[in-house]
Amino acid sequence: MRILMTDTTWTMAILAHALRDAGFFVTEAADAHEIREFAASAQQDAILIDPDLPDEDYATLVRHLRAQDRHIPILMFSRKVTREEKLRAMALGADDFIEWPSEGCADLPSRLRAMVRRAAGYSSSEVRIGDLYLDLDRQTVRCLDMPLRLTRLEYELMETMALRGGALITRDEIMLQLYAWDNEPDAKIIDVYICRLRAKIAAAGATHDVIVTSFAQGYRLNTTPTETLPQAV
Repeated sequence: MRILMTDTTWTMAILAHALRDAGFFVTEAADAHEIREFAASAQQDAILIDPDLPDEDYATLVRHLRAQDRHIPILMFSRKVTREEKLRAMALGADDFIEWPSEGCADLPSRLRAMVRRAAGYSSSEVRIGDLYLDLDRQTVRCLDMPLRLTRLEYELMETMALRGGALITRDEIMLQLYAWDNEPDAKIIDVYICRLRAKIAAAGATHDVIVTSFAQGYRLNTTPTETLPQAV
């Protein structure tokens, strides 16, 4: 999962480190302007904001982000949070205002994953796509009853497509999801990942091709009549 967050305070820097250790891909932004740019140019799974922004009142930023995307989880983080601040942030469109690190340190990754999958329309951590079963909390994939051994980037690619359901995702969007402007290789590497995923899925006994290529556009998941589709929540 790709998390976009501010890195304006040491508290957020510690949080970014903790989320990376928990398996998240984290993009850090220096201010509200960068948050806006990153949010507009690439798919994010959640946005985390410290209200102490150097260039803009956080209320303006939250209103902008919520107008841009009605479903993406937006969480505020601060060392001290009053009840009035929490109510104001949620009235603006934030999903929660968390006092961190004193509140919910241990279960924060699980809470964040739950928010992301619910925003994507999944009521359970296990997502079924034909013969594949993804566990978004455990970050595992199995085909029928056989676990798939995926690299971190291969899993992230599968998860990214799963969170889009059957919608098309372009190569550029995948590149930004996997690399987020940092040391990006040639975009053809995505075709290599897709080939590897298809080979591993086929070797595990899949009855149909889960990944569909749209020529010169990108990829989408093959949602078939045999699939149990996610329930919107």
